[in-house]
Amino acid sequence: MLRRLLLLNLLPFVAMLLATGVYAITLFSRLATSVDAAVGGNYRSVVAAQQMHLALAGMDREAWAAAASPSGVAKSFGEYQKRFEANLALQLKSNSLPGERDLNGRLVAIYAAYCHGLAELSAVTNPKMKYRVYDLEIVPPGLEMRALLDKILNLNQRAILAASERVRQITHNVTRLMVIGMIVALAFSAYACYQLTTSVLRPIKLVTKATRELGDGNLMQPVPVLSRDELGQLALAFNKMASQLQEYRQSTTEEVVRLHRTMETTLGSFPDPIFVLDREGRIELENPAAQDLESALHLRGQLPARLQAIAQKTLADGEHFLPNSFKEAVSYRVNGTEKFYLPRILTMQNRADALVGVAVVLYDVTRFRLLDAAKTDLVATASHELKTPLTSVRMVLHILLEQTAGPLSAKQAELVQAARNDTERLLRILNDLLDLARLEEGNPELRRESVPSTELFRTAIDETADSAAAKGLKLIFDADENLPTVWVDRARIDYVFTNLISNAIKHSPPNAEILLRATRTDADWVEFSVSDAGPGIPKEHLPRIFDRFFRVPGQTKSGAGLGLSIAREITVAHGGRIGVKSSPGAGSTFYLSLHPADAECEVSARPG
Repeated sequence: MLRRLLLLNLLPFVAMLLATGVYAITLFSRLATSVDAAVGGNYRSVVAAQQMHLALAGMDREAWAAAASPSGVAKSFGEYQKRFEANLALQLKSNSLPGERDLNGRLVAIYAAYCHGLAELSAVTNPKMKYRVYDLEIVPPGLEMRALLDKILNLNQRAILAASERVRQITHNVTRLMVIGMIVALAFSAYACYQLTTSVLRPIKLVTKATRELGDGNLMQPVPVLSRDELGQLALAFNKMASQLQEYRQSTTEEVVRLHRTMETTLGSFPDPIFVLDREGRIELENPAAQDLESALHLRGQLPARLQAIAQKTLADGEHFLPNSFKEAVSYRVNGTEKFYLPRILTMQNRADALVGVAVVLYDVTRFRLLDAAKTDLVATASHELKTPLTSVRMVLHILLEQTAGPLSAKQAELVQAARNDTERLLRILNDLLDLARLEEGNPELRRESVPSTELFRTAIDETADSAAAKGLKLIFDADENLPTVWVDRARIDYVFTNLISNAIKHSPPNAEILLRATRTDADWVEFSVSDAGPGIPKEHLPRIFDRFFRVPGQTKSGAGLGLSIAREITVAHGGRIGVKSSPGAGSTFYLSLHPADAECEVSARPG
């Protein structure tokens, strides 16, 4: 019933829109065909004239080269000539504009004279005569062809502008007709709306009023049923829905309250500060520990600046921030005591995987930070204290081996030699421990200089060449062209390269190849890599390969497990990145990336 009433009132409006649409489609279809016929040919002529301009310029260049060099450059000239003649053939098909046929004929005639001059140029062997023929037989026709091409170009461009003006006028007329049609259609729709008001608007107003009451929480406001049509069925369905919502609210209120109390109790039981931020980065929820921290730091409803920046980046990227190093810890003075917190920022998503906020958890790592510092200090102190007496022992062993204090038997000399080798090894380990302790203290003193990227590998190759030759290994160096220089501490970064190549030599089988590469990545870094043919590293050990004293289980090669740790600290101190790619049986590739010298200098010169 209601459907029939709506159809009868809206039918004239639909018919008017349909007629207007059919007229517009027909008119625009004809207009498109006319524009394509008028403008398409002119556009092709414009493109052909431009291409002939370019080809003619290339022909002039190659013709001059041919005049200056007896050998000539026939291949390049031929390519430009083919391009010119192909576009000339396209232009000759266009004779629709007044005067265009005459311009095309003159262009063909002058081009023939130009080709004749080129033939004379090729026949002349005397260099002076070549220049004379070029000036008299090639330059004038070339200039005249350029002038003709400019005229053809201007003629077709004016034709395109004229066609555009005609299209604009037609569009103006069509727009006026469409406006008139819309006015008529609106008049019909206004009349239809007036007819529908009495039968449709009043029931809809009643449903709207009841919906507002429902939104305000009043579920006991029924909608009067005034008819048996679709609107009456809507009123019955609305009343049924309100009754079901009333029952649902009563059953879920207690559950919501219980879940809310459980969540508050759970957050309150965490000793670490927890902040929950919404999509705009505002704090929505915080546990008591977070409230205490906010009060102690006088945050006034905001996270500290550094944490706020990390949270905003997490909200923008949609990726968790999960640091695993104390270097990412933040320190704040709380109630007169300096505390260290390791921030972990987790994204929160709804069922549709849309980001709704983040949770900022501050793990109190003050005790662990102090223990780590104490451990580093203990290692540094012990290494320093051991180094002095060990140096004395090393000196005594050297004196004994030189037999200045008396002769040694063969067995005694062998034992002293073994003792001296072990002493040297211990001194190297102690020096590595001291270097590692200094690097872990942060902000190491770097004496940077601009160094060519390829020179870093070449220096390391010179230092390890004897070790590689002893095992029959071949060091293959491959570098991209025009690599930029890098801004590094030469002595420290040489240690990194030498260590990586030495490890490759140690783990490669005899008579194998070690590939050294230097490339520039898409992110504008210079990446260096060392690939060996060794046994590879199991996947479960890759995350710990740069840890101190870590050695892959089952490995028989000697070493204290400090070289890669020191290499990582030196690379990080330079602002670079270091990593490894490996799999069992497929060898290993260690790589490090450094910023180019110009990028490093720009960052260093930037204020703040």
